[in-house]
Amino acid sequence: MSTTTYPVYRRRGGFTRLLSWSDDFMSWFLFGHETWLVAVLKAVPLFLFMYFALFYVSNYIYYLVTVELPFLRFSEDVGFLIANGVGMGTFTAIIVLALVVQAARGRRGFGWAAVRIFVMLNYLLTVLVIIPIMAFNLAGGSFWPLRITLTSVAFGMIAAGIGAAACVYLYFEFRRITRREAAEAAARSSELAAR
Repeated sequence: MSTTTYPVYRRRGGFTRLLSWSDDFMSWFLFGHETWLVAVLKAVPLFLFMYFALFYVSNYIYYLVTVELPFLRFSEDVGFLIANGVGMGTFTAIIVLALVVQAARGRRGFGWAAVRIFVMLNYLLTVLVIIPIMAFNLAGGSFWPLRITLTSVAFGMIAAGIGAAACVYLYFEFRRITRREAAEAAARSSELAAR
């Protein structure tokens, strides 16, 4: 006599539900159907993130090791080599992350979900923090040496507001597309059941 065992139902709490929703959202965000506006909202922050990671961070490192840290004060040549090493390391890490993200396509499991959620956190960091900081700097603001002007703060806040609006739009676009796909799947299922 064979017995069939079914998995015990476990009630999913709010945090587990949030992680599951985040994984589903990022599966759509990274690999799903997209409109031209969704593509733009993905490509522009990706470009600016790459620019920040490769050039801003290297530039910060260069000034830290040659000018700002009094116990280092390396020569410009040594600072250039250190900054290039950091830039090449960052570039390598981005390529590895891109390969891992592509490998996560269609795969389930804690590790693959963690990769997709890590990308989501990077996206939020980019549109809500990094791009506003770049806009703040572009408008003449600076954190070192400290120079904060009304124009730079306003420009940074506008960039943060646009980033928040992009996140809200992506949420509603995800809901719209998944509802449409669910309705199509239900109609197809009913059609097959009627045969």
